Amino acid sequence: MSVAPLGAVSAILFITPSAPAARKYNMFLAQIGCAAIGVVAFSAFGPGWLGRSVALAASIAFMVIARANHPPAASLPLMFIDGVKFHHLNFWYALVPGAAACVILCLLQSIVCYMKDNLKF
Repeated sequence: MSVAPLGAVSAILFITPSAPAARKYNMFLAQIGCAAIGVVAFSAFGPGWLGRSVALAASIAFMVIARANHPPAASLPLMFIDGVKFHHLNFWYALVPGAAACVILCLLQSIVCYMKDNLKF
């Protein structure tokens, strides 16, 4: 669960929780969709520059078409293609770390926002 794109997601969720990229719809759809795009691009084009290029372009197009603006998600396909340890996951990669990490981060964000609004520090 400790992957670089989740650091960027955490920064967006906790620093600017009202930003469009921090909306739950944007985060979940973009993370899951872009991770799946990475798996398809790797299967079709392999680990070379073509696979990376197609994955990144398709991820950006997907986020534009789905209106799910979440920039950290664009790095998930590249991480899958370059990370040999993820290749055995295939489409499970979209759920772990994609969706599972989003669920955990959303729960943490809800707790932090609740504490911020209701407790004095």
